[in-house]
Amino acid sequence: MKALIQRKTAALVAFFMIASMLFPIAAFAAKGFMNLTHNAITGKVTGTVYTDTYHGEGVSPVIAVYDKDGNRLDTSVSVTYFYLDPSNGHYYYSFEVDASTYGATYFPLNLRYYYEGAASSVYEGAYVYAGVVVPPIFGGIGGGDTNPTDGVVKANPDGTVDANALKKALESGSAIVEITGEVAKLPASALTVGGVVTIVSPLGSYELPLDELDLEALAEELGVSIDDLWIVVTIAELEGAAKAAAEAAIESAGGEAVSAIVDFKLEAVAGDKSVEINKFSKFVKRTLNLTDEGDNLVAVRIKGDTVNPIPTKVGEEDAAFFSNSNSVYAIIDVAPKSFSDLRNHWGVKDIHTLANKLIVNGTGAGKFEPKRDVTRAEFAAMIVRALGLQASEAANFSDVASSAWYADAVAAAAEYGIVKGDGTGKFRPTDKISRQEMAAMVIRAQELAGVEVVLSNAEVAALLSGYKDAGQIGSWARAELAAAIESGIVSGTSANTVSPTASATRAEAAVMIIRVLSNVDFI
Repeated sequence: MKALIQRKTAALVAFFMIASMLFPIAAFAAKGFMNLTHNAITGKVTGTVYTDTYHGEGVSPVIAVYDKDGNRLDTSVSVTYFYLDPSNGHYYYSFEVDASTYGATYFPLNLRYYYEGAASSVYEGAYVYAGVVVPPIFGGIGGGDTNPTDGVVKANPDGTVDANALKKALESGSAIVEITGEVAKLPASALTVGGVVTIVSPLGSYELPLDELDLEALAEELGVSIDDLWIVVTIAELEGAAKAAAEAAIESAGGEAVSAIVDFKLEAVAGDKSVEINKFSKFVKRTLNLTDEGDNLVAVRIKGDTVNPIPTKVGEEDAAFFSNSNSVYAIIDVAPKSFSDLRNHWGVKDIHTLANKLIVNGTGAGKFEPKRDVTRAEFAAMIVRALGLQASEAANFSDVASSAWYADAVAAAAEYGIVKGDGTGKFRPTDKISRQEMAAMVIRAQELAGVEVVLSNAEVAALLSGYKDAGQIGSWARAELAAAIESGIVSGTSANTVSPTASATRAEAAVMIIRVLSNVDFI
């Protein structure tokens, strides 16, 4: 496997550090930048860093400079003055940054400061435009961006986000919150305006649609007002034994991780009480940054020793995936799969694509058997794997044993309304699936993923009138079969037949699933 070439690089920063006087260590409570100026002619930025923490003799803050894309710049910074103000207990460090070699394409610059060896003491500074410095307001745990640019809000080092900045960013309907650690702590009071908040971390991102949060109900459950409620998003890489177990599960599934293995979590928090939010009514987008390259990349959900595929779109530096729950996820590269009986078959490309995304399996001995009829249980399992669904309870069908290989898939398909049984309390899992049954299931899956095709009775009649066997279509299936035809998922078996009651093959099933995933932009 080839290492992914990093497309963005950041140079090392040269700093001049000066020694300071020894004072007793004070409790950390306040910090920030002050008296900032930028001379557009000389390119020099001057100002003062203040903090009420003394970090030891000879230790001064490091002033780091980043360009608009977050790359650290190689620029000269000198700390030239240090003193303690006894009246407020603050330590002051004056500095000068030489940004003269960086033109407008690097702006706005972002100044931050930290202390060597104190990773938790990284504080956001000012945004420097040409001749203008826009410092955020500091105080308390300080350091967050209270003056968002283009809807981007930078969280404090502990993940907290300024309510006013977030509310302002959401005025456009969406906001980006950048975090340097594992958590984003969003004040619920800023989320009542609605929209979408995307949390961006060093590992990836989490796109949170705020209409999935019933803030009033969550506040009531925790016994607080919305003003005292926090929505906490966690994007944390697994470590130690948990990471090793996940890697073993991925290896057993025939894959290798090409991203960090990350636990995505969403909670409502008030004081020492919390409620985890784990299920959504829609598919929520997340991304993971790629650390390696591969030919068959797919996102997977990892629970214990089980690995399940999730709808995935692969980009150059990251992969987006779509899931209606939270869990541990990773991007993996799957060992390539092929089938000897697909040579020159019309569906070979789509079948191999689904196999390499762990959605369809062969039948043994290196074969797929594309012409074999597919059963209702087999097709339910294909759809469930394609959408990454998981059941929260057992299926309520009298003919689906809990020990059956398809029990969980049928339960998930039933829970999300993709299958409805035969009206007698049975599912008929081993029956061959008809084309009209398959059409109904794929159109329900497409609607679940957010794409709905609404046809009037007249439009349904017009779509089906061109098929001479339209009279064979069950009354229950007419609207859904017409919608599947309109969506391009189902095609006629000839110029004037649709064969609604004919059995469908494994190849037809695979192609229909590819078309659904393409229609909802999940592949």
